[in-house]
Amino acid sequence: MKAVRIHEYIGPASVRVEQTDVLQPGAGEVRIRVGAAGINNSDLQTTYGTYRGYGYRGLPHILGQEAAGIVDAIGEQVKGLVPGMRVVGHVRGAFAEMAMGLATELLPLPEEVSFEVAASLPITYLTASLALIHKAKLQAGEWVLIHPGSGGVGTAAVQLTQLLGGKVIATAGNSTKVKSLLKLGELCTINHSTQDVTAEVYKITGNNGVQVALDGAGKVSFAHCLEAIANNGRIVSYGTTTGMDAALPIGKLLGRNATIYGIALWYNSEYQASLGTLRDLVIPAVAEGKLKPVIEEVVDLEGVSEALVRMKKRGLIGKIIVVP
Repeated sequence: MKAVRIHEYIGPASVRVEQTDVLQPGAGEVRIRVGAAGINNSDLQTTYGTYRGYGYRGLPHILGQEAAGIVDAIGEQVKGLVPGMRVVGHVRGAFAEMAMGLATELLPLPEEVSFEVAASLPITYLTASLALIHKAKLQAGEWVLIHPGSGGVGTAAVQLTQLLGGKVIATAGNSTKVKSLLKLGELCTINHSTQDVTAEVYKITGNNGVQVALDGAGKVSFAHCLEAIANNGRIVSYGTTTGMDAALPIGKLLGRNATIYGIALWYNSEYQASLGTLRDLVIPAVAEGKLKPVIEEVVDLEGVSEALVRMKKRGLIGKIIVVP
């Protein structure tokens, strides 16, 4: 089969499209014929060796961690999934004609949802639902700061907040991204390159701050989230694109009675609960048109390297999808 592999840690330049063996599913595993796969920042980090993705077993390594497709073969002890079923979920080696996943991490996919749209859902909406529903426990009418709001998880969080009845303040780094965010419905936006995030948040919320803040970038965005949080607010940190180390003023944390959650999707005790949310809330909402995942571009396997370069430049709005 054709697959996107890396043999060394030098960034997107290490990406090669090659022929490789088709693996046989082991106990509890499912092999799917990939219809589409989603690209994530973790795939970019894998090319530099700073992130070891799901199924990592050393080099050479097939990139990709989420896909939608058709069940091709099943291993022993697999229940509820049979060859020919449409599925979506967490897999290893997604940027290939075939990928492998655990049966417990694959969900049935209705005909109303295309493979391309489905492939944009797992990592972004699992992260957003884990943050908003299972950690912050968002209530209707609460203000949510989504910082930044223009990436894959950000755009998912914007739409999920709206679906749950929350009020959105989303940030972006340039006017083009701000305009794109405004297409997602009723929300407030902040250009964090030209505006003071904290001042704008307090202006929008009547000097009260936000009840929930999602920190998707780390060093820079965490500080803004802490400044903007209301008394008894909840901050959920899930990303580190601006740096791993963020200052934590204890006095401000204590003075606002704030709660901080740090989440790593695959290693979280509520991961299975988030899968349930993806199955029972997100996928039906997508099928009904209530959620419309943002897809910037669809590429083939040969386009993965350039897509990762674009991701590195942080110019994307939403997701890039790979169709083998």
